[in-house]
Amino acid sequence: MLLILNILVASILGRSSSASPVNLRDITTGPSRCPDFCAGTNATSDSNIYVCGDPRLGPWAIPTALPLTVIAGKVSNYHRFAGLCPGKFLAKYTAPETGLYVYPPFDGFQLSASGQPIKADMELEPGLLLDRFGSEYGLFLGAAGAPYSERSLPPSNLNAMPNDPYPFNYHRYEVAKPFLVIAGPIAGAFGQQGLGTQFVVPETILSLVNGGFLTRLNLPRKSDRY
Repeated sequence: MLLILNILVASILGRSSSASPVNLRDITTGPSRCPDFCAGTNATSDSNIYVCGDPRLGPWAIPTALPLTVIAGKVSNYHRFAGLCPGKFLAKYTAPETGLYVYPPFDGFQLSASGQPIKADMELEPGLLLDRFGSEYGLFLGAAGAPYSERSLPPSNLNAMPNDPYPFNYHRYEVAKPFLVIAGPIAGAFGQQGLGTQFVVPETILSLVNGGFLTRLNLPRKSDRY
């Protein structure tokens, strides 16, 4: 148990329009590989916002400004569809009866050789920087600045409406008061490698903010370049 905690701490301190159907960061997902690019997707009226008009595939726009460009943007190692065409990606990672993404078991923790989740109780200390791609009603946080590919999130977690104050659904925090979490390495999912560190919190992020345990450190939204 102590070894696991030491590994987790070391990991954290080491980081303190549809007419153009191309994810420019993933050259394997262009028209030459996917001639019928949007086959197998569900288009909506938001075709100028989401890839193929399908919110599950994430936004057309990608981050080009710091810090998000190195997390999930042009200079990151994140490849949205992991070499698959959009419809094939959805067929592989969503439930056919609901169309919703299927997440790994055991809260997404990496499994040991015996099939048990690798996790441990841990107290987060003031000053630690954390972040997440998702609303403040969730229960998961990551080490601030960790690559998107290490988080094992679907592309839909990057969705944010144009007037949303949080670019690409990105929220950043600083621990203000100590609190307990369950911490461990992230299992691979959605074509991503995982192996980043995740923290499962005892109550929603919003509750931790309102309780004074987390302080928001959100990016100023100057443009959509983030």
